[in-house]
Amino acid sequence: MARWYLSRPLNFAGEALPRVNYDANCLANAPRTWQPAHMRDQQLPFGTFSPNTQQAKAIALARRFDPGPLSKFAASIAKRMIYPTLHGPLDVVTWGIRMRLDPRKNITEKRLLLSPSRFELEERLALQAFLKVGDVFVDVGANVGAYTLWAANLIGPDGRVVALEPQPAVLARLRTNIALNPDFNVQVFPCGAGPRDGHILLSVGSSNEGGASMATTHGGSESVKVSVRPLFDIVEEAELTRIDAMKVDIEGFEDKALLPFFESAAPKMWPRMLILERSEKDWSEDLLEALARAGYISQFATKRNYVLNFTGA
Repeated sequence: MARWYLSRPLNFAGEALPRVNYDANCLANAPRTWQPAHMRDQQLPFGTFSPNTQQAKAIALARRFDPGPLSKFAASIAKRMIYPTLHGPLDVVTWGIRMRLDPRKNITEKRLLLSPSRFELEERLALQAFLKVGDVFVDVGANVGAYTLWAANLIGPDGRVVALEPQPAVLARLRTNIALNPDFNVQVFPCGAGPRDGHILLSVGSSNEGGASMATTHGGSESVKVSVRPLFDIVEEAELTRIDAMKVDIEGFEDKALLPFFESAAPKMWPRMLILERSEKDWSEDLLEALARAGYISQFATKRNYVLNFTGA
């Protein structure tokens, strides 16, 4: 049977890696176009979408200056080199983790591809210092898995990660990235976290799918109906006995997800570390004040997130 080759895999030094080959029937059913709704790329092995020579050089250029004062400039040059010929995802290794990234419609994926070292660096370092092998991490609003994969790598196969993501296109890419790292112990819930069971319209932007919002329409001009469940119910279904750290990034819906959780969960189930998106302008209740009353203190804040530790009620 005839064999077909996709683009020659290269590493970021431009050196050839082993080819990934497919028979003609397989290739006919595996278009290069990224179609997450059908999850066509999810089952294809790592290396299927390896960067070509120019793309690999551009990624290497951007990462050479990351982090640093020229990081943004180098990333912008790399973007101009890559995007004109980019028609699907790229398979890359980021933080030592296999990822399949499509940066065209998701700012998070662009950062993971071109400037991963400065991607929420302070928060990741805090997790690295806090989490240990065997711990439990919950990722509410997992996007394509940046925090999910980072934490899973830290806590190892004896640890547990529970990841929530309702946006169908992003969810498909999250599942792909988890599948590319089979040693990671991750359980995915294809829903959002909210005050009660039901469905809600998710506002989705065509230029940044990862910025979809259940709280406002600023996420974009398009919308999709997604499932929402109480976070406490999800934690119970996952049979978690504790939560060592949690990240919540759901574009202004954080109060709707967390306040009911703290009302229902015993203090022993409250996360010891909490990374919380700074979306208070969209909150209907003062979540920070409620967390302070519950026994959380601020460890530090970045441009995007609050990082809090639980000291006990």
